[in-house]
Amino acid sequence: MKRLSPLILFIAIVLSSCSSVSNKSVSEKLTTDELGKAIKNDTAFSAFYESVRKSVDNMSDIKKAKYKDITYNMLFKYFKFITDTTYWKPLSESWDKEWTDRYGSYLPKADSTLSYWRKYLEENSLNKYVKIDLTQIDKEYYEYAGGLKEVNMGFRLTPLQGPIQQIRFTYGYKPKINGDNKYYEKHSCISTAPFSVPTVRFWEVDYSDRDNFGGKNVETFLRDYNLYIDITNIRKDGKNISTDDFSVPAKVSECFENEKDYPTLFEISKQELIRDIINKDFISKWEYRNKKADEIKEKKDKLCFDFVKDL
Repeated sequence: MKRLSPLILFIAIVLSSCSSVSNKSVSEKLTTDELGKAIKNDTAFSAFYESVRKSVDNMSDIKKAKYKDITYNMLFKYFKFITDTTYWKPLSESWDKEWTDRYGSYLPKADSTLSYWRKYLEENSLNKYVKIDLTQIDKEYYEYAGGLKEVNMGFRLTPLQGPIQQIRFTYGYKPKINGDNKYYEKHSCISTAPFSVPTVRFWEVDYSDRDNFGGKNVETFLRDYNLYIDITNIRKDGKNISTDDFSVPAKVSECFENEKDYPTLFEISKQELIRDIINKDFISKWEYRNKKADEIKEKKDKLCFDFVKDL
């Protein structure tokens, strides 16, 4: 017996599954019998139905009227189509190649742009004037209750090119484990007393952060947390120097923020940088792939396509 091709087999399965799905409009709820019949034939219908009902029930009457001709059978077939990985995977691979052939040459240009600004920041960084290290964590406890009363962070300030008259810097930290959130609170520190040799100065930790320091010394704190220190302003030889004097494009800054800890976000922000700085007509690989996919999905069933976009 001649074997069915994978495509014919898939179509047969889909038609079999969808034959038990009601032709009732998605604007109406299915009866228990109709729902049970569809789920028995294909368990995927359960999650599909819940999603559709939640979306339709929250729609305005105008939108419900717009999509009244969509049936559960139509939409479930469309759902099967757009979630069929065997169909979309080879297409995505071919689109990725097309994108690389057309836009891939811009990636090295983005790298060159980042290299330029990285060198620029290094040459103008305030870190060349002062080195800052966390060297002490001092804790004070309530005399009678025994609870943690106050925590002070001790930072060693080391001048690298002569005396510093004033300095402002921020520090922030986040756990090395389960610390994937790119945002963390920054705490501002200001010292107005001049220093010409390494000196340790203390700043009190905010009340909301105190518990993070219970039972920790510098070694264990740095073991458990990533510490971020940014020098923002200094006064040297009577002159105020600020990082605001050496601003860089926003997308460049975003790339630098994501580069070390968030490779996926880094790649996205790098492609956005290309459009912002190098070529305004550039589109990312994800945009290119989605555009190609949407063209096929819309052609397959315009009404279902619009409905899914509205979800």
